[in-house]
Amino acid sequence: MAKAPGVPKALPPAPPLSAALPVSNKQFSIAPWTGEGEGEKIIIYGPSGMGKTTLAAMAPDPVFIGCDDGGRQIRNPLTGEPVLHVPGVETFADVRGALRSGLFSDHKSVVIDTATEMQHWALPYMFSTIKAGKDSSTTVKSIEGYGYGKGYRHLYDTMHGVLADLDQLVRKGINVILVCQSAPMQETNTSGENYFKDAPDLFHTDKNSVRNDYIAWVDHVLRITWQNAIVTDRKVAPVVGRMINTRPDASFFAKSRGDKLKEYPAVAFADEADDSLWRALFSEEA
Repeated sequence: MAKAPGVPKALPPAPPLSAALPVSNKQFSIAPWTGEGEGEKIIIYGPSGMGKTTLAAMAPDPVFIGCDDGGRQIRNPLTGEPVLHVPGVETFADVRGALRSGLFSDHKSVVIDTATEMQHWALPYMFSTIKAGKDSSTTVKSIEGYGYGKGYRHLYDTMHGVLADLDQLVRKGINVILVCQSAPMQETNTSGENYFKDAPDLFHTDKNSVRNDYIAWVDHVLRITWQNAIVTDRKVAPVVGRMINTRPDASFFAKSRGDKLKEYPAVAFADEADDSLWRALFSEEA
């Protein structure tokens, strides 16, 4: 019988899996996916001077990895005590070493302040560890030295490695808080013109985005901003009140997974001792 026109030939059977392919030998089971016993993954971002470090200082039992020295003059507003930190962290390699050190097992939260500065540290680390050229032997001095677009992929991979370290802490029940500066970044709009929106200040292109990688990884992206700021004729009315956005709109990034902040599209941050965010997020532990 002749084969009907337009009907594709039957595909050949798939080849058997090679015995050389690595396959996990874990014993798997099925269980409710609740994340019970794991820590929260949080980004806090906003302009300088908005109280990001002060807010993080009131998180549950935090230890800081300071990539800048902004925390040295910060006190926990609720206790008046200096924040705890890991001295001697001066490079990107130091950050990863500290995260793997086991120092945090007796604490509830780890704060990287700031992840924006940590990204700056990632560049010289990358230049010294990732070579360029056909034989991968050439040391570069700038991100463009890798060739068109290649350096930005290396930066993405370098920064992504930190998330693997942080995942180990989260699985042990330790909260991770990444403090970031904010920056207006162009958002690709497939339905019309591109536009700018407020975002954590982490590297972003359409092909390689540290920003999107970190935003996708965390449970909560929290933006500190002025409360009810009104702009008229390009002038903003004086405002002193602050708030924390937990849900996004077209002009900024924010998000919150789960039900803990479901009823709080914005949380008050009226003064430096206002720990409303942490009481809402960790209410079951209060």
